[in-house]
Amino acid sequence: MERPCVTAQITFLPTSEAGRERLPNDFSGGQYRPHVVVGDPNQRKALTVNNVGQEKYLGVAFVGGPSEVVPGELFVAELELMYWPNVSYDLLVPGATFTVREGPHIVAFGTVQTSPVSGAT
Repeated sequence: MERPCVTAQITFLPTSEAGRERLPNDFSGGQYRPHVVVGDPNQRKALTVNNVGQEKYLGVAFVGGPSEVVPGELFVAELELMYWPNVSYDLLVPGATFTVREGPHIVAFGTVQTSPVSGAT
């Protein structure tokens, strides 16, 4: 079954803002599989209570994008909705802002540009 995708504008944080030391090599092969959390793109720490996450993590895979990315610079990527239809991705609508997570670490932020394929919410 083919999974739906959304297109998003994304900016990886520079190391001066606790970003990654090294970025993934390729954003088009589906090998980079972080989570996105819809919300304030200026957030820099995961929300926890008693060390338990309080946010909805949505699994994605980068399946389209540039071969190289510069921290702090915006780029466009295609994100595959990894767990659809078992997980609702209805928050990923055009204009929605999000942070990109690797576990509890916020490494990037972005804005959804296109809706998922019809019926993928």
